[in-house]
Amino acid sequence: MKRPQYVFRPNLNDPQHRRAWALLQQMPPAKRKEFLVQSILAAEQTNRLEKSIRKVVREELQAVNITAPILSQPQEDIIPDSALDFLSTL
Repeated sequence: MKRPQYVFRPNLNDPQHRRAWALLQQMPPAKRKEFLVQSILAAEQTNRLEKSIRKVVREELQAVNITAPILSQPQEDIIPDSALDFLSTL
């Protein structure tokens, strides 16, 4: 039985591939496989958590009735108190 191999052939024209290749090259050769495994598992876990959070937020938003507050429009013809105080001192 053959052991599976991990092969990463980056497309150096793609910025994400260049970044991934640079990170992979920083790892010691003996730890590269473990780094790839951990990266794959972390990405999968992140996707799973994101889906779970989105599901919970949707459920909460459906349960809550959100209404915009009704703002009373300020009357433009009202004289401010500071102007009335100034006029009363005259």
